[in-house]
Amino acid sequence: MSGKDQEGKSGFVRRSDRQKDDDSQKMSNIFKNAIRPISSGPQIKGTLTYVALEVAVSKLLRTIMKADNKTVAELAVVHSISLGLMGGTGAALNNPGETVLPYGEKSSRRQIMQGAKGIPALYLAQYIYQTFFNGFSMTFWSVKDALIMAAAKILTRPIAAKLYGKNKFLQNSLDAQQFLEWNQNMFSNFRRIPDGDRYVRP
Repeated sequence: MSGKDQEGKSGFVRRSDRQKDDDSQKMSNIFKNAIRPISSGPQIKGTLTYVALEVAVSKLLRTIMKADNKTVAELAVVHSISLGLMGGTGAALNNPGETVLPYGEKSSRRQIMQGAKGIPALYLAQYIYQTFFNGFSMTFWSVKDALIMAAAKILTRPIAAKLYGKNKFLQNSLDAQQFLEWNQNMFSNFRRIPDGDRYVRP
């Protein structure tokens, strides 16, 4: 229907000002999520710690499986990009009302399950990296590479949980990473909310 906020034009021809504001908000959220892992001192420590663990696990797996030996720089960039996506995409894999598992949780099985929720973010990050440098293509995918990427993402989580609390630096760093992922998760459009429960953005 036509209206004042559409300057008398049909909604098929002109979007409302409110819809344009929503689109602008979505675009700004993409940018904010991209830089959030490096947005503060504690967050930078958390990002560096978690990315270092993921890269080390990935390099070890690639050596064991004699796979394509990607450079540390490429692995670090891809895993860093994934941190800006992990909480949001992982929300789709949570049960209604469920959120990010704390690093202090001792159950390795639950930590492995939490790590697996980061796989879609890692695949998306790899696609973004590949598209940026080589253009639109799916030729970089191989089953072996995809399995190694998934295994690195899954295994890093229980390893980080085992290291959590070993010293204050690691604990503070992983707490910062946990907070980032939790915030992304809570405000994700993919988050499922229990029936009768409403979550209001502050």
